[in-house]
Amino acid sequence: MLPLNDDVHSGHVRVLIVDDAPMMRRAIRDVLDRQEGIEVVGTAANGREALDKIGRLRPDVVTLDIDMPVMNGITTVKNIMIRHRTPVVMISSLVEDGYFAFEALRLGVMDFIPKPSRIHGGSWKDDEELLTLRVRIAASMQVQRLRRVRLSTVRSAEGQGSASPPSTAVAVGTTLAGPNSIMHVVSHLPRGFQGSVIAIQEIHPRILKPFCRYFNEISPVEVVPLIESTPLRSGKVYMGSTLSGARLHRSQTDGSPWLRLEGPRDAPIDELFTSAADIFGRRACGILLTGLGVDGTDGMRRIRAAGGLTLGQDHECCVYPNLVQHAVDHDAVDALLSNRGIARRIVTWTRHLR
Repeated sequence: MLPLNDDVHSGHVRVLIVDDAPMMRRAIRDVLDRQEGIEVVGTAANGREALDKIGRLRPDVVTLDIDMPVMNGITTVKNIMIRHRTPVVMISSLVEDGYFAFEALRLGVMDFIPKPSRIHGGSWKDDEELLTLRVRIAASMQVQRLRRVRLSTVRSAEGQGSASPPSTAVAVGTTLAGPNSIMHVVSHLPRGFQGSVIAIQEIHPRILKPFCRYFNEISPVEVVPLIESTPLRSGKVYMGSTLSGARLHRSQTDGSPWLRLEGPRDAPIDELFTSAADIFGRRACGILLTGLGVDGTDGMRRIRAAGGLTLGQDHECCVYPNLVQHAVDHDAVDALLSNRGIARRIVTWTRHLR
């Protein structure tokens, strides 16, 4: 989980809570009311009421449920992003429903997190910390740079990847709001892409599998949830979480590259990038997308030192430019490109190395 740091909004944050359950509205309000610098300016029981109150109350952040009467959360997000451009933190019990998780992140919500477990008799402390941190981070999101991912009509790529190890590896690192950026990049890759992409972002591990199932319906390249150690294969995109971590290593039996889950780490993006440099050398590419903090810079420098390629998402596409800017400031980035530009560059780079 991201620590609170100078990149996180430290000023006064005004929040609108939207949920059809009175008990949940009270639970979320109780948590936020106890936090210094956070003010709950109102609540709403459905999306239509929320849209009216956003226009009048001008909150900095909206917490939003999905399953509501009158207007559900997905329709509400679409309207918020068109009419108000306000950061949204989705709080729902439907975390394992692939459609809702995918749609929320595709449309640009900052994060999609489970409802607090206290409602179901579980521990409350971790949920309080997660909710509070997400609200503070959301307040600094530059929503005007966000673009929803267009739905395409490509034939599902599931099962289309190769059984062979890749000759090149593209390691992608991002934090919050990253799934939207990764979707943009991957959707511009061509069917038959021969490299292997390993992308980790700050996303709840419970969402990964259902998220990837729906992502495969619009992706030209097969998307695989990284939920266990697995051999690396060409023509696949492996989607993991920074909360689980991942490293590349070689099999002791035949020397082929594998992905191994590492568990929570202090610098998961650096570890992924460093392992890519160690295993693939000049055939490694590191890409930093939107995010907070400094993770990834050291790993990018390792890839450059090995002769590989390093790319950053152009600031005009970054809702959180801090992660990329830190790498630029430390001379770790070969080029800054748009989402489409990143996809084109790695395709050209992969073909050249072949």
